[in-house]
Amino acid sequence: MEFVSHADYNIIFENKEVQGTPVELVEIGYLNAPSGEIIVCDPLVFHDIVPLSRKINPGTYPVKIYVAKTEDAGDRYAVAKLELSNKRAEKWVLALRNDDDVSELKEKGDFFGFPVDAGLGGFMDYNAALQYDKFIEAFVQKNPEGNIYDDFFAAEFKKNSVDQNDPQDYGDWINFQLPDSDLNITMFQSGYGDGVYPAYWGIDKDGQVTSLVIDFLVLLLPDEQ
Repeated sequence: MEFVSHADYNIIFENKEVQGTPVELVEIGYLNAPSGEIIVCDPLVFHDIVPLSRKINPGTYPVKIYVAKTEDAGDRYAVAKLELSNKRAEKWVLALRNDDDVSELKEKGDFFGFPVDAGLGGFMDYNAALQYDKFIEAFVQKNPEGNIYDDFFAAEFKKNSVDQNDPQDYGDWINFQLPDSDLNITMFQSGYGDGVYPAYWGIDKDGQVTSLVIDFLVLLLPDEQ
């Protein structure tokens, strides 16, 4: 059984304004996915490395962020897309992990998502996740009293801030290359912050996967359809 999103994300991808809110595209480079097993998570609250059950063709794929420029809350990352082809999706199917029990989805609009507790979402390949786990372990060994965001990642995010001279502009994304590796992790702001967010596979008219999107529940909410 397929669990389909309430939203058609093409509305966000193909328009510069959605529901009266301007939308801006930010391209943050490519994700190297040699295993074809993808993990969506908060990369700073990294409790497990369970990939999504559907595999993609190994390769390198662009990551695009669609930013809602809201009137009341400023710029908010609405949708993150791992673009697997240039074909248009016809539907958006909930991305599941092997340990998800779909019998728990009782109501229309129910979903399994990933928890965010550090205000970030991200895409990574399973191989990158294994390397990232070692990177974190090495950091903790060298900095037992440290904080990996404050002591390391904050400076990386700052490199991508819009205004380098603004002390309040901390930067909203990074495409982090793991040391001594061709593997990388993309990290980005998560909508309005902490919560639980779903991911969906974009499926084209021929049943082929075109993309993987994270919906940060900023635009096209169910009660606004």
